[in-house]
Amino acid sequence: MDSNRLWSPAFINYGISSGILYMTQYVLVAALPIVITSELSGSDLDAGLAMTYFQIGTIVCRLFAGRLIDGFNKRVVLLLSTALFFIIMGLFNFTTSLEAIFVLRGLHGVVFALGTTVMAALAVLVLPPNRKGEGINMFAIFSNVAMVLGPAIGLYALASYGSIALYLFLTIMTGLVLVLSNSIPLSKELAMPKPSTHKGWHISQFIEKRSLPWALMGLFIGFTYSGVLVFIPIELNSMGSGIWGSAFFAIFAVIIIISRPLVGKAYARYGSKYIIYPGLVLFILGLLALGIATTPLTIILTAPLLGLGYGAAQPAFQALAIQSAPIERAGVSTATYFLALDISVGAGSVILALLASAVGYQYLYMFTAVTMIVALALYHIWIKRYTPLEL
Repeated sequence: MDSNRLWSPAFINYGISSGILYMTQYVLVAALPIVITSELSGSDLDAGLAMTYFQIGTIVCRLFAGRLIDGFNKRVVLLLSTALFFIIMGLFNFTTSLEAIFVLRGLHGVVFALGTTVMAALAVLVLPPNRKGEGINMFAIFSNVAMVLGPAIGLYALASYGSIALYLFLTIMTGLVLVLSNSIPLSKELAMPKPSTHKGWHISQFIEKRSLPWALMGLFIGFTYSGVLVFIPIELNSMGSGIWGSAFFAIFAVIIIISRPLVGKAYARYGSKYIIYPGLVLFILGLLALGIATTPLTIILTAPLLGLGYGAAQPAFQALAIQSAPIERAGVSTATYFLALDISVGAGSVILALLASAVGYQYLYMFTAVTMIVALALYHIWIKRYTPLEL
């Protein structure tokens, strides 16, 4: 067996399993608001609250996910999270009220955070030591594919077969994850926790302070991305071209998928700064272009710039966050980074919604471009001060 192989069976297994978990989220993001407003007589606010409860669940769980993953047998954590995920998806088949939807979305957020974090941490652990940066970049392909397929599957299944069939499909897929992700043997060395230097409860069991600079970078980019995620479809719909929203995100995700192998290899060969600097610049240029775009076509044309920029910078910051701590802290460092992303997307959706209602979409995008310029300046300072353990 080639010990330097990136695409090992375990890495592929965890990637596919993680991608399916992400797909369930993108399916529900697209389809659940329609179910709430058309089948359960809910309001637009109720549809938004379903997302809010999910984000609350993810944020709360991220605080404890690293502690669970690094402090207990990882095989047990993986089995527990995937089994609970399967059960919760199954319970969606019996929902008949908004209250039940809200409760299940909160629980969904918890198991989603735990499941995706443990799979990301295990994927890092099975990577060759000298290819972790490249591997983390490649691992993100699976969630990018889910980002393309999820909304399309959700809307098609709901329109063609109804919500019960949609929930049944998600239950079957998460059952597949339960079997697939737990079928890969994991050595005792990787599965069992390393001795901790802290007795009792300590903040370091939940947050990896060495990963915080890069988690903050993830917060900046997640905050900005939330504006793109939420307001591009709304703006296009207001122009009478709502169907273009699917095209925008399809182009966005396809560009990420196509560029990811090159980005991963460049990260491994040249280091993070040769990926992040151009990535942030492209992302900023895309946001500035959005700020002056006034037609559906000009909005669509910004998708390649935004996809290249986001697809380069976001996983590179994740890699830096993980590589800033010892490998036995992979669970906590991964959770620290994802916690920042969850907070930024949740808060960004609200803050930028208020800004959009006050100044309009064009100024909103200009504001997010300025936000990313600040992030670029901070990165320039921090890359000289905080050196990852592995480059």
